[in-house]
Amino acid sequence: MICKELDPFASDDKFAKAGRSAEERMAFYLKRFFAKHSEILIFNGIRLEADGDAAQIDHLILHPYGFIVVESKSVQGKVQIKDDGQWIRWYGDNKSAGMASPITQARLQAEFLTDYIGRAANQEAFFSALPKTLLVAISDSGVILWPKNGSLSEVCKADQVADRIVARVAELASQFGHGNRLSATNLEKIAQFLLSRHKPLNGGATVLLAREPEPVAVVATPEPAVAPPPVEHIKVCGHCGSTSVEIRYAYSYHFHCRACGKNTPINESCAKCDGKLKIRRKGREHYLDCKACETSESYFLNPEEVGAGGTATAGAA
Repeated sequence: MICKELDPFASDDKFAKAGRSAEERMAFYLKRFFAKHSEILIFNGIRLEADGDAAQIDHLILHPYGFIVVESKSVQGKVQIKDDGQWIRWYGDNKSAGMASPITQARLQAEFLTDYIGRAANQEAFFSALPKTLLVAISDSGVILWPKNGSLSEVCKADQVADRIVARVAELASQFGHGNRLSATNLEKIAQFLLSRHKPLNGGATVLLAREPEPVAVVATPEPAVAPPPVEHIKVCGHCGSTSVEIRYAYSYHFHCRACGKNTPINESCAKCDGKLKIRRKGREHYLDCKACETSESYFLNPEEVGAGGTATAGAA
């Protein structure tokens, strides 16, 4: 699904035009492959600001297992990647100039993004642990001169990016299955959060796509006074960030991680009175009770197969 098209563009600078052309070509490929894919969400030209810093991401792909950041590079001639990681752009056969590493640029953008969302959702550990894939898309007409030790997995031609995305998502699906993935609801919430926080450089309108790929709707994107957390409160391991957890009891209730085997204490406070909430278990369901406010709410449902201590009743209200 295409969640965001490229913003309007106007410039007389030839290098800016070349860069824009590369982004448009990449956006075309992404739309051709993923416009009707409900679990792969595409954001073209998303820009976020925080603490006096900003990240301009050429193409962001959100999928059930994490993020993919694609950095588009316009290359009309040759681009060389040296053994020590340096990048050199060649003009003709004997004129060259150094350039910043697009891999490093993509990595910094990915780190900015996960920190940005993690802090907004108050779930830094979870979003930090999500797989972040980096891809550098070189123009179809460009030539890549690889280092002596071979090609780099992060770098490919623009027309190969879609296949790389499909392969990466399939690899993560095989690795994690359904145990550590973002739900359709969470994907939607993250998408809406990112769109609400997009800050175009020209300060103008943003081209957004809602549910269907056509037609494209042009709407303004004012920042909300208070941004809501992008996802519901996902219960994660405080050590490895895995969502494969269950509530157990031993002296007190805690989350036990099925992935790393470590425990994370549960400390929840009432949103109304800020008092400490008490956990009450009924079968697999766990509730949060506030004695002062006389309220109770569903908190967590243990998996059907619970480990040692998962069915203990000692201490339950």
